[in-house]
Amino acid sequence: MNKKSLKKIGITGAAGNIGATLSAGLRDNYDLTLYDINTIRHAPDAKCVKVDFAEKEKLNGVFDGLDALIHLAGNPHPNAPASNTYRNNFQALSQTFEEARRAGVKKIVFASSNFYHESALGYALRNGEWNSITLDQPPTPLSLYGISKVYGENLGRHLSYLGMQFVALRIGWTTPEDNPALYGGSYMRAVFCSKRDLVSAFTRALEVETDFMAAFAVSNNTHGVFDLAETRKKLGFSPQDNADNY
Repeated sequence: MNKKSLKKIGITGAAGNIGATLSAGLRDNYDLTLYDINTIRHAPDAKCVKVDFAEKEKLNGVFDGLDALIHLAGNPHPNAPASNTYRNNFQALSQTFEEARRAGVKKIVFASSNFYHESALGYALRNGEWNSITLDQPPTPLSLYGISKVYGENLGRHLSYLGMQFVALRIGWTTPEDNPALYGGSYMRAVFCSKRDLVSAFTRALEVETDFMAAFAVSNNTHGVFDLAETRKKLGFSPQDNADNY
């Protein structure tokens, strides 16, 4: 499976910042269908489907014909009410993955998060332990949002046993302005992911041949906390940008 065989790509949560970034970065090489519960305003000429993935009865057939699905949809706020996170990050995610499987989608690329390593990340920042967190370390979520990312990755591993390909990208922090200097702080310098690097990571995730893979999607930050060696080797992703250069 490669870029030539995966041409029809769906993107859920496409109305958000990462969705807009990927829509712009992938549209020249892929046939995109964009999905969101909200109106997608940044791509007026794209194929757009307005759908709530928590409403199971509305999902039948929405992914028919797709080769791969990029799943971004969900509540991105760690402090969101539990009921909202359960609905959008557990229930909706489960139904989305099952509908993709039913539709014969070959691969899912899942927007996991640095919050998969939430506690370990905080410890590394406090102690100045750069590039210390590896992909195989146990998850250390502190928030329900972080737990939902662990759940998504585990569900993806189950799908890989059923014959789907699954790539979980543990994304850092991509800003609408694409400039970490506007935010500052050690956390931003550690997990910043430029738009260029983000598009590159997702492109490699679509192209890589794998049953199941987790990888980091962050820039090559001087004060980063993630060890990118395995990501570079297995995903073939070599980030070009660095938060300290802004």
